Amino acid sequence: MANRKIIHIDEDLCNGCGDCVVGCAEGALQIVDGKAKLVREDFCDGFGDCVGTCPTGALTIEEREVPRFDPQAARAHVAQSRGPE
Repeated sequence: MANRKIIHIDEDLCNGCGDCVVGCAEGALQIVDGKAKLVREDFCDGFGDCVGTCPTGALTIEEREVPRFDPQAARAHVAQSRGPE
């Protein structure tokens, strides 16, 4: 565990458009039950590429204690779910 920057999603503001999912190169976000969800904290690099894609302002960056970012696991996940880049 480490204290680091990570995405926070305000579900009340999320409209489920999915733009953030497309904006997340690490595959840390998915639409679940019509809302964006951070499905793997260790896949989120905390850079916030997804934040700028949100039309409702539901995504912000916060700092809290979470598992360390695992770039190898994130790349493997993306390759498996989206195909090789």
